[in-house]
Parts: sequence; C-alpha cells; structure tokens
Amino acid sequence: MVVAVLMPEVVALGEPLVQFNAVTDGPLRHVTYFEKHATGTEANVCVALVRLDVSCGLITRLGADEFGLFIYNWLRGEGVDVSHVKFDPERPTGIYFVQRNYPIPGVSDVLYYRRGSAASALGPDDVDPDYVSGARVFHTTGITMAISDTARSAAFKCLEVARSKGVTTSFDVNYRRKLWANVDDAINVLSKALNFADIVFLDEDEANLLLGISAIDDVFRELRSKFGINRAVLKLGLKGSVAYWEGRIVKVDAFRVPVKDPIGAGDAYAGVFLASILRGHDVEKAMRRASAAAAMVVMVRGDEENLPREGDLRRFLEGYGRQVDLR
Repeated sequence: MVVAVLMPEVVALGEPLVQFNAVTDGPLRHVTYFEKHATGTEANVCVALVRLDVSCGLITRLGADEFGLFIYNWLRGEGVDVSHVKFDPERPTGIYFVQRNYPIPGVSDVLYYRRGSAASALGPDDVDPDYVSGARVFHTTGITMAISDTARSAAFKCLEVARSKGVTTSFDVNYRRKLWANVDDAINVLSKALNFADIVFLDEDEANLLLGISAIDDVFRELRSKFGINRAVLKLGLKGSVAYWEGRIVKVDAFRVPVKDPIGAGDAYAGVFLASILRGHDVEKAMRRASAAAAMVVMVRGDEENLPREGDLRRFLEGYGRQVDLR
C-alpha cells in the first residue's frame, strides 16, 4: 500500500533559538532571573501559520543538546512539520538574551550567542528541492542570510528552486546590524534576495538602507521598477502598516496595547498575514489581522506565547476598543 505524504503549504528555512528574557528591566549585569522561550523568526512564522490552520514545515539544524530537544518538541507540539529538521552533534543550539527597557524605555535589546551554532552550519545539502517545490509559499528572512555563508547559500537555493517551480516566495528583510560584518555586505546580499521575492516585508529603516528612500510611494515604486515586486508590506511601527498589492495601496492603523516586550511583532505580522492571504482574505483584512496579532504578541514576554488561534484573533478584533463581557 502506498501512503500519500502531504506536503506543507508553506516551507520556511531559518534558525530557531532559545531566548532568555529578563524578568526585570534594566542592564543584564543586574538581572538575576530569566524566562526561557522558544523562538527564531522563521520558526515564529511557522507557529503563527499552523495556529491558523495553515500547514508549515521548517528546514533547519539544531544542536544535539537539551536546548535543541526543547525547540524540536516545541515545533512538533505546535504541529510544525519537523521532517527536515536535523540534529548536529558537533554544534550547539543558538541562544540569546533579551534586555528590556534599558537604556531606552520601551525598547528591548538582544545579546546573541549564535556564532558557530548548529543552524549556522545549514547548507545547500540540507535543502530537498522536492520539499520546497511541493509548497505553495517558501519563506525566509535576512537574518538567515546573515548568520553564515552556508546558510545564505541554502536560502538562495530554496529561493531559486521555488522560483523555478512556481512557488510563491516570501522574504522579510529583517536587517539585524549585529549579525552582519558590515553594512555593504548586508545591502548586497539583501538586494540580491529581493530579486527572488514575490512578497516582501520591510520597515522604513530597511527601505532607506536598501533603496535610499523612505517615502511610501517612492519605496513601492522603486521595489517595482528595480526588483519587479508587486506585493510589498511596509511596516511603520506605531503608525501601522501600508501595502502595495498588485496595483492597490492599502493603509491599516496599528492597535495600541500595553507593551511588555516588542520583540516578535514582525514575525507575528508576517505569519498571520501569509496565513490570511492563503485562506482567501483580501489584503486589507489580512493586514488588519496581522496587525492584531503583532499587538497581541508584544503584550507578553516571549515571541510565540500570544500568537493567536482563529478564535482568539476574532475575539481581539471584535472586542478591541470596547468593554467586553468576559463572563
């Protein structure tokens, strides 16, 4: 008997990490207690997708250590396809620490311990072209392209396979200065990636970095003329987000909520936006749902704890701004 294997609708490639989030505010030298969370930008996107009933698989490497098992069990428990997750016996799982509300109020800073991690050894041999080509969407980010030359090559292999097989490519610029040797390398690599992207997520600073402009109309015009991108979302923080979507410009306001930790909002946005588009919502509704998810995530420490399921997302959208009967 032949058993049919169902391919995930979305395949992502990137590094999951363990996050140690400071329980108290201030410089880490004075912090005693930390919370442990599973995270990583592409992993967060995968979890956001599966919580909204869109299947997703992750291509990655984890250390053959306790933290690797922690992340693996988290992904598998959430329903992410882990058939293309490999354990590396020679390298550790990456970790990072979050410093909150110092030195700038309302802003979190991160201290990475991911150089030489298992995921930094990702390479083209880790990519199964059939796995990528069987998806509807392939997603990765500029973070993966920054962690090592081999991981970058793996990401570009996925993008090339996806493009050649008609799979929609989704790319979040996600520029992290601390991960790049210099800004010129970042510009060259991220610009190359945009040539393969069908859907792009970026913020004003990233637009200015890659295009030399930040005015909304100019950003979208330059993405179209220089890279042929007709579907792009520009994230504006507290000002909301604006998209150019196949000739249509749509603006959606941000939701104002109490912020515990702003890290993870962009991943929530990208994951819920992609899930909403794949489930047939129009771009404006997808943006509104994505903005709601981003707001929900920043209300707690950790990137994935508040990623919503459909009922939670609907309840937030229906109840935001008015008194809700919780009985």
